[in-house]
Amino acid sequence: MKAINHFEQNRPVHLALRDIHYEHAIQLLKDPKHMASQALLVGDYEEILFVLRTARGHGRFAVRDNGKNEKDGQFCNFINMLAGNVKAVLSMLNLKHSVEANDSFFFSFLEVNHASVALQAEEYERRARDIICCMLNTLEIAGAAFEQLKQVNREAFNGFERERYDKSTAHYKAQIETHPDLLRYKKRTGLFA
Repeated sequence: MKAINHFEQNRPVHLALRDIHYEHAIQLLKDPKHMASQALLVGDYEEILFVLRTARGHGRFAVRDNGKNEKDGQFCNFINMLAGNVKAVLSMLNLKHSVEANDSFFFSFLEVNHASVALQAEEYERRARDIICCMLNTLEIAGAAFEQLKQVNREAFNGFERERYDKSTAHYKAQIETHPDLLRYKKRTGLFA
């Protein structure tokens, strides 16, 4: 009697969750509110990081069985790279806010004026925007590869696995559409700081 392998049995569900979370993170990143004229909010990027980490977790579960596609592992690395970029954006935004704070060490230790602080804060925000621009360019390049990966996985599924993938995808898409705050990251002290 063959033992049931959780990862093999649930691979279609983990792939569906990986794909849904990845697509949701990309949708959040491409939201027009992140354009140059809008303020960059730490909370938005904490949420994107949370969704990417969720996608990465499901992606890692999906490659733990013998039937994994090498590209699935590479895609996990790609998601990890995106998460690193989002962490870099968060770092720049947190530095900007630290510099701007009235009790900032910039004022007392460095003995600088408000104009100097404003310039430094602008530099941090500019770096954040540069990273975002780079991510968006990378995502444009990655679009076709992601669609091809989904197609390769779909063709490798048997009928039952394809049905489980489709049901999971439909269910979670509906959940995200009807409950937009479902995937919202609930900030806890110390996380992503």
